[in-house]
Amino acid sequence: MRPTALGSLLIPAVAANQDAASSPPRIDAAGPDRELVRRARGGDRWAEEALYRRHARAVARTVSRLLARSAEAEDVVQDAFIFALTHLDDLRDPDLFGRWVLQVAVRLVHRRFRQRSFLRLLGLDRGADDVTLAAQADPRAGPEIHARIAEIDRALTRLPARCRVAWVLRYVEGSGIDEVAAASSCSRATAKRLIARAERELRACVALDEREDSDE
Repeated sequence: MRPTALGSLLIPAVAANQDAASSPPRIDAAGPDRELVRRARGGDRWAEEALYRRHARAVARTVSRLLARSAEAEDVVQDAFIFALTHLDDLRDPDLFGRWVLQVAVRLVHRRFRQRSFLRLLGLDRGADDVTLAAQADPRAGPEIHARIAEIDRALTRLPARCRVAWVLRYVEGSGIDEVAAASSCSRATAKRLIARAERELRACVALDEREDSDE
């Protein structure tokens, strides 16, 4: 299986207030985030809601695939937007609100992974992975594909969190290297190293096809 094709075999993951994310009110779909951010900074609650509704679905999909747990993903998405909307003055480029809130969410994902590791050491991790990649696989894919994706799921759980996040962003979400670096709050070179390490460790556990990758 080519890693670059993995994202196309998954159905959209849904988390964090599906109804709110799927039925936006009077939002100008073509309008820039900059104007909404400007209004939200001035206390416009409608603009805050519009920013949430515009970006919540994409952030929820990414976070659920990173964490593989719907309840944790919903909490992370809510916390990420609360932080972002109460710290809008920290946003340097208002046109990049979506990228910024995803960066906040990924930072919270790493915190969740650290908490999970601590609870596992104590034997107290009771969470269940209910939104694994295998669970999101297109039902029309054959059993061999489903089995291969399940192998990838198991291998991902053994990766260091930073490598896992970078690899999923790159090959499941289809993010470019620059987007992975921005979401992971690291340099482009570091993002490439994290992805490469994840690739090596995954290949030791799962038969992935050779791929042609670009730096885009």
